[in-house]
Amino acid sequence: MDNKYFLGFDIGGTNARCALILSENGQFKILTSQKHSIRGAQTPKDVALVIRHVVEKIPADFNISPNDLSGIGVAIAGQIAIDEHTILNAPNLNWHGVDFQAAIHDAIGDLAPDVSIKIANDLNAIAWGEYNFGAARSISSLLAVYVGTGIGGGLIIDGKLMLGADNVSGEIGHCKFPHYKDYPCGCGQNGCIEAFAGGKAIEYRILHDIQNNVITREALGLDADEHPTARCIERAYKNDLPYARAFWDETALAIGMLIANAIAILNPHALLLGGGVLEGCPSLLHLVIDHVMDLAPRSATANLQFIKPTLHDDAGTLGAALLCLK
Repeated sequence: MDNKYFLGFDIGGTNARCALILSENGQFKILTSQKHSIRGAQTPKDVALVIRHVVEKIPADFNISPNDLSGIGVAIAGQIAIDEHTILNAPNLNWHGVDFQAAIHDAIGDLAPDVSIKIANDLNAIAWGEYNFGAARSISSLLAVYVGTGIGGGLIIDGKLMLGADNVSGEIGHCKFPHYKDYPCGCGQNGCIEAFAGGKAIEYRILHDIQNNVITREALGLDADEHPTARCIERAYKNDLPYARAFWDETALAIGMLIANAIAILNPHALLLGGGVLEGCPSLLHLVIDHVMDLAPRSATANLQFIKPTLHDDAGTLGAALLCLK
């Protein structure tokens, strides 16, 4: 029996998810998974120390030495260089030109000096996980778009994960629209849709409107110490608050137009929509789908499947582990 163990990590803008994964006779099984908040500790060294903690603790719970690990896969919300260890740009972490593989080696070198480390874009890992084990199994061409802290995309064509000439394909959140030219993005440019419709941007827009007396916290149903998020707009939308309806209409049009344009270019068999904002705000999701169907070419949507994630938080960690084999 050929058993191998992998650690998979999915590093987002606010949390680091991790899982110990067993590869047994070609089948993958998640043995355990955890989530660690990184909201207040987001430097490369901080996150590498979270990885060290996991490498030190989780294998030991299964009587495995860190040296028994066959690989560590790290999915991260950012653009990864073609060398697959340098983070060119991770806007929601404010990382630019970071050799994260070196940071991980520095953190775990005494525990597992010889373990291989694979770093990938988080949406590529998520799409690959869902394609192999989740909602997209047997679907040969897939566009995955996730709206969470930011907005990201992953693309599978004819059963192959598309990485692009420079390993940075799928950066759909950094498509530019003239409507948002005054919105600065964490990537260093202006006009990215992520800077308007990503989860972090939604929070900023709500706070801006509260501070400028466009809307009150009371009208949004916010407690005194509650931070405004996309979910408060969703709640207010369901209560038919005009501000929330206008907010969601504008946000959904932006996301729907973005996806419709991508469908016009790619013509995938299926569209996988996920991420904390879309999954936590069903009204917004339905509005987005309506705009996609209205704006995308009819010929490209006639047979288009809309699918929902099934692996959820496990998709990125499992996909990252799978990519260790590529």
